Amino acid sequence: MDPIRWISLGLLTFCGLGWGAAVAIAKVATAGGVHPLGYVFWVAIIAALILTGICAVRRTWPGTSGIHLRYYVIIGGLRIVCANVVWYTTVKYIPAGALAVVLGLTPIFTYAISLALRMEQFAALRATGLSFGFVGVVFFVVPGEALPDQAMIPWLLFGLGAPLTYALANILIDRLRPETGNSLTLTTGMVWFGAVIMLPISLVAGAFHVPEFPPTAPDIAVLGHAIISGIAFFALFEMIRLSGPTYASQLNYIVTLTGVVSGIFFFNEAPTIWVWAGTACVLGGVALVNKRAENIG
Repeated sequence: MDPIRWISLGLLTFCGLGWGAAVAIAKVATAGGVHPLGYVFWVAIIAALILTGICAVRRTWPGTSGIHLRYYVIIGGLRIVCANVVWYTTVKYIPAGALAVVLGLTPIFTYAISLALRMEQFAALRATGLSFGFVGVVFFVVPGEALPDQAMIPWLLFGLGAPLTYALANILIDRLRPETGNSLTLTTGMVWFGAVIMLPISLVAGAFHVPEFPPTAPDIAVLGHAIISGIAFFALFEMIRLSGPTYASQLNYIVTLTGVVSGIFFFNEAPTIWVWAGTACVLGGVALVNKRAENIG
Protein backbone atom coordinates (compact mmCIF):
# COMPACT_ATOMS: atom_id res chain seq x y z
CA MET A 1 0.00 0.00 0.00
CA ASP A 2 1.45 3.37 -0.99
CA PRO A 3 1.90 6.16 1.61
CA ILE A 4 -1.16 8.12 0.46
CA ARG A 5 -3.34 5.05 1.02
CA TRP A 6 -1.97 4.65 4.55
CA ILE A 7 -2.51 8.33 5.32
CA SER A 8 -6.07 8.21 3.98
CA LEU A 9 -6.80 5.08 6.00
CA GLY A 10 -5.48 6.76 9.14
CA LEU A 11 -7.60 9.85 8.52
CA LEU A 12 -10.67 7.73 7.79
CA THR A 13 -10.19 5.76 11.00
CA PHE A 14 -9.67 8.89 13.11
CA CYS A 15 -12.74 10.67 11.74
CA GLY A 16 -14.94 7.60 11.99
CA LEU A 17 -13.92 6.68 15.53
CA GLY A 18 -13.90 10.30 16.68
CA TRP A 19 -17.32 11.28 15.36
CA GLY A 20 -18.76 7.91 16.39
CA ALA A 21 -17.52 8.35 19.95
CA ALA A 22 -18.78 11.96 19.89
CA VAL A 23 -22.34 10.63 20.05
CA ALA A 24 -21.65 9.11 23.46
CA ILE A 25 -19.60 12.15 24.50
CA ALA A 26 -22.51 14.46 23.67
CA LYS A 27 -24.80 12.29 25.79
CA VAL A 28 -22.44 12.62 28.76
CA ALA A 29 -22.52 16.41 28.45
CA THR A 30 -26.24 16.93 27.82
CA ALA A 31 -27.35 14.33 30.37
CA GLY A 32 -24.99 16.04 32.81
CA GLY A 33 -26.82 19.34 32.50
CA VAL A 34 -25.22 21.16 29.56
CA HIS A 35 -28.04 22.69 27.50
CA PRO A 36 -27.88 21.68 23.79
CA LEU A 37 -27.72 25.34 22.71
CA GLY A 38 -24.79 26.04 25.00
CA TYR A 39 -23.18 22.79 23.90
CA VAL A 40 -23.35 23.77 20.23
CA PHE A 41 -21.70 27.11 21.02
CA TRP A 42 -18.77 25.68 22.96
CA VAL A 43 -18.06 22.89 20.49
CA ALA A 44 -18.22 25.39 17.59
CA ILE A 45 -16.06 28.10 19.18
CA ILE A 46 -13.32 25.71 20.29
CA ALA A 47 -13.35 23.92 16.92
CA ALA A 48 -13.20 27.33 15.20
CA LEU A 49 -10.14 28.32 17.23
CA ILE A 50 -8.42 25.03 16.34
CA LEU A 51 -9.15 25.51 12.65
CA THR A 52 -7.99 29.13 12.82
CA GLY A 53 -4.73 27.90 14.31
CA ILE A 54 -4.30 25.53 11.38
CA CYS A 55 -5.05 28.43 9.01
CA ALA A 56 -2.35 30.48 10.71
CA VAL A 57 0.20 27.69 10.32
CA ARG A 58 -0.69 27.31 6.65
CA ARG A 59 -0.96 31.09 6.15
CA THR A 60 -4.36 30.92 4.51
CA TRP A 61 -7.48 32.74 5.72
CA PRO A 62 -11.25 32.60 5.12
CA GLY A 63 -12.53 34.91 2.39
CA THR A 64 -14.70 37.87 3.38
CA SER A 65 -16.50 38.65 0.11
CA GLY A 66 -20.30 38.63 -0.05
CA ILE A 67 -20.25 35.25 -1.76
CA HIS A 68 -18.07 33.78 0.98
CA LEU A 69 -20.20 35.26 3.76
CA ARG A 70 -23.37 33.89 2.17
CA TYR A 71 -21.71 30.48 2.03
CA TYR A 72 -20.78 30.60 5.72
CA VAL A 73 -24.31 31.67 6.70
CA ILE A 74 -26.12 29.00 4.69
CA ILE A 75 -23.80 26.06 5.30
CA GLY A 76 -22.97 27.03 8.87
CA GLY A 77 -26.64 27.64 9.61
CA LEU A 78 -27.60 24.20 8.34
CA ARG A 79 -24.66 22.08 9.46
CA ILE A 80 -23.41 23.76 12.62
CA VAL A 81 -26.60 25.33 14.01
CA CYS A 82 -29.68 23.42 12.85
CA ALA A 83 -28.30 19.88 12.55
CA ASN A 84 -26.23 20.03 15.73
CA VAL A 85 -29.03 21.52 17.84
CA VAL A 86 -31.25 18.63 16.75
CA TRP A 87 -28.48 16.11 17.39
CA TYR A 88 -27.45 17.35 20.84
CA THR A 89 -31.08 17.70 21.91
CA THR A 90 -32.05 14.22 20.74
CA VAL A 91 -29.08 12.40 22.28
CA LYS A 92 -30.28 13.37 25.75
CA TYR A 93 -33.50 11.40 25.30
CA ILE A 94 -32.61 8.31 23.25
CA PRO A 95 -29.81 5.71 23.45
CA ALA A 96 -26.51 6.84 21.95
CA GLY A 97 -26.43 3.74 19.74
CA ALA A 98 -29.84 4.52 18.26
CA LEU A 99 -28.81 8.08 17.42
CA ALA A 100 -25.59 6.84 15.83
CA VAL A 101 -27.66 4.70 13.48
CA VAL A 102 -29.94 7.65 12.70
CA LEU A 103 -26.93 9.85 11.87
CA GLY A 104 -25.74 7.08 9.57
CA LEU A 105 -28.69 7.86 7.30
CA THR A 106 -26.98 11.04 6.03
CA PRO A 107 -25.68 9.59 2.73
CA ILE A 108 -29.05 7.94 2.10
CA PHE A 109 -30.86 11.26 2.58
CA THR A 110 -28.23 12.97 0.43
CA TYR A 111 -28.94 10.62 -2.45
CA ALA A 112 -32.71 10.97 -1.98
CA ILE A 113 -32.57 14.77 -2.12
CA SER A 114 -30.20 14.68 -5.09
CA LEU A 115 -32.58 12.34 -6.88
CA ALA A 116 -35.57 14.59 -6.15
CA LEU A 117 -33.66 17.62 -7.46
CA ARG A 118 -32.59 15.65 -10.57
CA MET A 119 -28.96 16.02 -9.61
CA GLU A 120 -28.59 12.24 -9.75
CA GLN A 121 -29.89 9.70 -12.24
CA PHE A 122 -32.06 6.87 -10.98
CA ALA A 123 -30.13 3.66 -10.30
CA ALA A 124 -32.00 0.58 -9.09
CA LEU A 125 -29.25 -0.59 -6.76
CA ARG A 126 -28.87 2.80 -5.06
CA ALA A 127 -32.67 3.17 -4.85
CA THR A 128 -32.71 -0.18 -3.08
CA GLY A 129 -30.33 1.36 -0.58
CA LEU A 130 -32.95 4.03 0.13
CA SER A 131 -35.46 1.29 0.88
CA PHE A 132 -33.05 -0.43 3.24
CA GLY A 133 -32.55 2.82 5.13
CA PHE A 134 -36.30 3.30 5.46
CA VAL A 135 -36.75 -0.26 6.72
CA GLY A 136 -33.98 0.33 9.25
CA VAL A 137 -35.86 3.28 10.75
CA VAL A 138 -39.09 1.25 10.79
CA PHE A 139 -37.33 -1.43 12.86
CA PHE A 140 -36.63 1.24 15.46
CA VAL A 141 -40.07 2.82 15.70
CA VAL A 142 -42.56 0.01 15.05
CA PRO A 143 -41.61 -2.96 17.28
CA GLY A 144 -42.41 -2.35 20.93
CA GLU A 145 -39.09 -3.87 21.99
CA ALA A 146 -36.77 -1.76 19.85
CA LEU A 147 -36.33 1.14 22.31
CA PRO A 148 -36.28 0.98 26.13
CA ASP A 149 -39.25 3.37 26.34
CA GLN A 150 -41.90 4.02 23.71
CA ALA A 151 -41.83 7.69 24.74
CA MET A 152 -38.47 7.83 22.94
CA ILE A 153 -40.05 7.29 19.52
CA PRO A 154 -41.04 10.96 18.98
CA TRP A 155 -37.49 11.99 19.93
CA LEU A 156 -36.00 9.47 17.50
CA LEU A 157 -38.22 10.82 14.72
CA PHE A 158 -37.20 14.36 15.70
CA GLY A 159 -33.59 13.19 15.48
CA LEU A 160 -34.09 12.36 11.79
CA GLY A 161 -33.85 16.12 11.26
CA ALA A 162 -30.08 15.92 11.90
CA PRO A 163 -29.11 13.61 9.00
CA LEU A 164 -31.70 15.31 6.80
CA THR A 165 -30.12 18.71 7.47
CA TYR A 166 -26.61 17.31 7.09
CA ALA A 167 -27.69 15.87 3.73
CA LEU A 168 -29.03 19.22 2.53
CA ALA A 169 -25.82 20.91 3.68
CA ASN A 170 -23.73 18.32 1.84
CA ILE A 171 -25.48 19.18 -1.42
CA LEU A 172 -25.21 22.94 -0.95
CA ILE A 173 -21.56 22.68 0.10
CA ASP A 174 -20.84 21.64 -3.46
CA ARG A 175 -23.43 23.74 -5.32
CA LEU A 176 -22.72 27.02 -3.51
CA ARG A 177 -18.97 26.59 -3.11
CA PRO A 178 -17.16 29.87 -3.99
CA GLU A 179 -14.59 29.74 -6.76
CA THR A 180 -11.91 31.04 -4.41
CA GLY A 181 -10.91 29.53 -1.10
CA ASN A 182 -9.98 26.01 -0.09
CA SER A 183 -11.71 23.46 2.11
CA LEU A 184 -9.84 24.61 5.22
CA THR A 185 -10.74 28.28 4.89
CA LEU A 186 -14.35 27.58 3.91
CA THR A 187 -14.80 25.18 6.82
CA THR A 188 -13.21 27.65 9.22
CA GLY A 189 -15.57 30.42 8.11
CA MET A 190 -18.54 28.08 8.39
CA VAL A 191 -17.68 27.02 11.93
CA TRP A 192 -17.02 30.61 13.02
CA PHE A 193 -20.47 31.61 11.80
CA GLY A 194 -21.99 28.78 13.82
CA ALA A 195 -20.17 29.93 16.95
CA VAL A 196 -21.04 33.61 16.45
CA ILE A 197 -24.75 32.95 15.87
CA MET A 198 -25.05 30.45 18.73
CA LEU A 199 -23.61 32.83 21.35
CA PRO A 200 -26.56 35.28 21.41
CA ILE A 201 -29.07 32.47 20.89
CA SER A 202 -27.80 30.58 23.94
CA LEU A 203 -27.65 33.78 26.01
CA VAL A 204 -31.19 34.92 25.11
CA ALA A 205 -32.56 31.43 25.72
CA GLY A 206 -30.85 31.28 29.11
CA ALA A 207 -28.98 28.20 27.88
CA PHE A 208 -25.39 29.49 27.99
CA HIS A 209 -23.13 27.03 29.77
CA VAL A 210 -20.53 28.37 32.18
CA PRO A 211 -17.71 25.82 32.58
CA GLU A 212 -16.76 24.97 36.15
CA PHE A 213 -13.30 24.81 37.66
CA PRO A 214 -12.07 22.24 38.27
CA PRO A 215 -13.91 20.96 35.17
CA THR A 216 -16.68 18.43 35.67
CA ALA A 217 -17.34 15.40 33.44
CA PRO A 218 -19.76 17.38 31.21
CA ASP A 219 -17.17 20.16 30.80
CA ILE A 220 -14.49 17.63 29.84
CA ALA A 221 -16.95 16.06 27.39
CA VAL A 222 -17.57 19.44 25.72
CA LEU A 223 -13.83 20.08 25.39
CA GLY A 224 -13.19 16.56 24.06
CA HIS A 225 -15.94 16.81 21.47
CA ALA A 226 -14.71 20.23 20.33
CA ILE A 227 -11.14 19.00 19.88
CA ILE A 228 -12.37 15.97 17.94
CA SER A 229 -14.55 18.16 15.70
CA GLY A 230 -11.84 20.71 14.99
CA ILE A 231 -9.23 18.12 14.03
CA ALA A 232 -11.73 15.86 12.25
CA PHE A 233 -12.94 18.68 9.99
CA PHE A 234 -9.34 19.23 8.88
CA ALA A 235 -8.73 15.48 8.53
CA LEU A 236 -11.92 15.08 6.48
CA PHE A 237 -11.03 17.56 3.77
CA GLU A 238 -7.45 16.29 3.64
CA MET A 239 -8.82 12.79 3.11
CA ILE A 240 -11.14 14.03 0.36
CA ARG A 241 -8.20 15.84 -1.26
CA LEU A 242 -6.07 12.70 -1.19
CA SER A 243 -8.60 9.99 -1.99
CA GLY A 244 -11.86 11.63 -3.05
CA PRO A 245 -15.39 11.92 -1.59
CA THR A 246 -16.37 8.32 -2.39
CA TYR A 247 -13.56 7.01 -0.21
CA ALA A 248 -14.51 9.47 2.55
CA SER A 249 -18.13 8.29 2.48
CA GLN A 250 -16.99 5.08 4.20
CA LEU A 251 -16.92 7.17 7.37
CA ASN A 252 -20.57 6.36 7.91
CA TYR A 253 -19.88 2.69 8.59
CA ILE A 254 -17.31 3.46 11.28
CA VAL A 255 -19.38 6.25 12.84
CA THR A 256 -22.49 4.08 13.12
CA LEU A 257 -20.75 1.03 14.54
CA THR A 258 -18.60 3.11 16.91
CA GLY A 259 -21.69 4.92 18.19
CA VAL A 260 -23.53 1.66 18.85
CA VAL A 261 -20.52 0.09 20.61
CA SER A 262 -19.92 3.28 22.64
CA GLY A 263 -23.50 3.16 23.89
CA ILE A 264 -22.99 -0.42 25.04
CA PHE A 265 -19.70 0.25 26.86
CA PHE A 266 -20.36 3.69 28.35
CA PHE A 267 -24.09 3.55 29.10
CA ASN A 268 -24.72 -0.20 29.41
CA GLU A 269 -27.18 -0.01 26.53
CA ALA A 270 -28.47 -3.40 25.51
CA PRO A 271 -29.54 -3.26 21.86
CA THR A 272 -32.36 -5.66 21.04
CA ILE A 273 -32.56 -7.83 17.93
CA TRP A 274 -34.67 -5.09 16.35
CA VAL A 275 -31.95 -2.50 16.95
CA TRP A 276 -29.31 -4.77 15.42
CA ALA A 277 -31.61 -5.47 12.48
CA GLY A 278 -32.18 -1.75 11.98
CA THR A 279 -28.45 -1.11 12.21
CA ALA A 280 -27.75 -3.80 9.59
CA CYS A 281 -30.38 -2.33 7.26
CA VAL A 282 -28.97 1.20 7.57
CA LEU A 283 -25.39 0.01 6.98
CA GLY A 284 -26.55 -2.07 4.02
CA GLY A 285 -28.45 0.90 2.65
CA VAL A 286 -25.40 3.14 2.97
CA ALA A 287 -23.29 0.55 1.15
CA LEU A 288 -25.73 0.42 -1.76
CA VAL A 289 -26.23 4.20 -1.95
CA ASN A 290 -22.46 4.70 -2.00
CA LYS A 291 -22.20 2.63 -5.17
CA ARG A 292 -21.19 4.90 -8.01
CA ALA A 293 -23.26 4.82 -11.17
CA GLU A 294 -20.34 3.55 -13.21
CA ASN A 295 -20.02 0.53 -10.92
CA ILE A 296 -23.65 -0.46 -11.11
CA GLY A 297 -23.60 -1.76 -14.67
